[in-house]
Amino acid sequence: MKLLAEIASGNEVAFTKLFGMYIERFYAVALKMTRSDEVAKDIVQDVFMNIWKNRERLLNVDHPSSYFFTAVYRRVYYHYRKTALERKFLRSVPAIEASENTTDEMIIAHECSEWVSEAITRLPPRQKLVFRLSKEEGMKREDIARQLKISPNTVKNHLSEALKFIHTFLRKSSLVFVVINAIWGGR
Repeated sequence: MKLLAEIASGNEVAFTKLFGMYIERFYAVALKMTRSDEVAKDIVQDVFMNIWKNRERLLNVDHPSSYFFTAVYRRVYYHYRKTALERKFLRSVPAIEASENTTDEMIIAHECSEWVSEAITRLPPRQKLVFRLSKEEGMKREDIARQLKISPNTVKNHLSEALKFIHTFLRKSSLVFVVINAIWGGR
């Protein structure tokens, strides 16, 4: 395909044309798979950045639509895999602190705990309270709802929003990636 050859040679106008051809379709697929406007936009941006960064590979592409949509699907898969690792990390912070650690692991665990604590302090007051009652006190949703005189669904929503905020906070700080590599990558 001529357009791909032009992009492979560094033609930015051709890349802009490709962008216009696929952006809405990429976004629709990513949105359908993630159900998040923000995540879908990030995925589309990452896919286009990778296409441009690896544009020389386009010379070997026989079926452009299949190639590009596979890139979107892989990026969605990566997103969910990364999210699962981050959740695993958040659940493991107390366990890491409680286990016998080397000095490096103890330092990392302490720093992780501080970052999670910092994220929690930035939550809106009601979310913070619900989060602490659930995660630190170990209370069940129904018990929290009764204590705060709100519905269990409201408790669920507060927890969901709190976890999203903490996830975003840690992702933006890039700490999660460093810690995951340090803790699980070195084993």
